[in-house]
Amino acid sequence: MTLFDKSVVCNRCGQRFALKDSCSGTVRDGDLEVQYFSCPACGAKYHILTTDSTMRELIERRKAVLLKLKAARAKRFRERVFQKYLREHEQIKKVQEKIFPELKAQGEKLLCGGEPGE
Repeated sequence: MTLFDKSVVCNRCGQRFALKDSCSGTVRDGDLEVQYFSCPACGAKYHILTTDSTMRELIERRKAVLLKLKAARAKRFRERVFQKYLREHEQIKKVQEKIFPELKAQGEKLLCGGEPGE
């Protein structure tokens, strides 16, 4: 299965390839879970996302709020309720944005031995 419609070019070897399930993987180290894809020609690994239990819980909470927002739109909830859901979504997003850089750095270090972008 192809993950994206467009192909990508490997920064290391220049090979063009489609992102397929066979190119993706996950590395776990304790609470960290690093998702990545790799070049089928040279094996270069590219970081997609790093999560820990806190980020995974925030992702689930954000998904739940997005479902509430969708229902609020479809059922024409009061504006006050809709705005409450929007604020909750934004609060979760801010927390995620705050912890993301550290998680990304940890994930890239785990994935590439401390050499981001490889």
